Amino acid sequence: MTLTGLDPDTALVESFDGTAIAVTRFGEGDGLPLLVSNAVGANLAAWRRSLVDIARLRPIVAWDHRGLFGSEPGLSERNDPGTHAEDAIAALDHHDIERFALAAWSNGTRVAIEIAARYPERVAALVLVSGGSGHPPGRLLRLEIASAIPIVASVAKYFAGPLAARFQRLVARPEITGLIRQSGMVGATADTPALVDLLRGMASCDLKTLLASLEAVVGDSGAELLSQIQAPTLMIVGDRDQFTTGRMVQEVSRAVPNCRVIHYEGATHYLPLEYPARLSDDLRAFLAEVGV
Repeated sequence: MTLTGLDPDTALVESFDGTAIAVTRFGEGDGLPLLVSNAVGANLAAWRRSLVDIARLRPIVAWDHRGLFGSEPGLSERNDPGTHAEDAIAALDHHDIERFALAAWSNGTRVAIEIAARYPERVAALVLVSGGSGHPPGRLLRLEIASAIPIVASVAKYFAGPLAARFQRLVARPEITGLIRQSGMVGATADTPALVDLLRGMASCDLKTLLASLEAVVGDSGAELLSQIQAPTLMIVGDRDQFTTGRMVQEVSRAVPNCRVIHYEGATHYLPLEYPARLSDDLRAFLAEVGV
């Protein structure tokens, strides 16, 4: 991701089990640092326009999930949300960051919930964008389609080789931008070049590792952690988001002690790509409101 005038610093950081995690830090200003929890298989492309103004005010830290992008494969068998939470803390400790604000998108919100519940004294504010708790398979009985993700991932990982080749060919096609727009998967205002970057970044990852991580993170509910979150919390969701249902939003917002919700009319699951300026404004306003 390119932010004019802001040069990212990337380092490999040793996590709790010795795994080398790729950590990116950028931004300026003396505001409280912001930790970004990306979705599994996603990079900062989803936040490309939303973070520009925020990075002028405060440092921003992000990390790559183990085995994906610049991070090395895990040296232990663990791959649950708690593992990724500890990787995030290693990233922060590397930069001597004790207290921070936390923002997450999509299934990265499941990891963010883990961080906020485990380290309430360190998380000053929490923003969950297009996501909430996990999607365990049992929720399929409530007709929540996102709960099929861990099941599909658990099967697809055994066919990762041929699936990866097809996915890479698809996202490499020059007409991919037009195909995305025709698919209806994002709104008309979406930054489709950023979405293409996001998809091509995903295609560059080891697909078997990505699918195994999706299975472990998305399939873990984390609902029991919500009441343990002490930080003021903001949920930002689109009314066309098929993955973050209204029922889930209600469950999370009621369980988290200090939580409010902002709905974006017309936004899908890819809200950061569709309304980046509004998201930036709402993020900055919320952080200012809670004094961080």
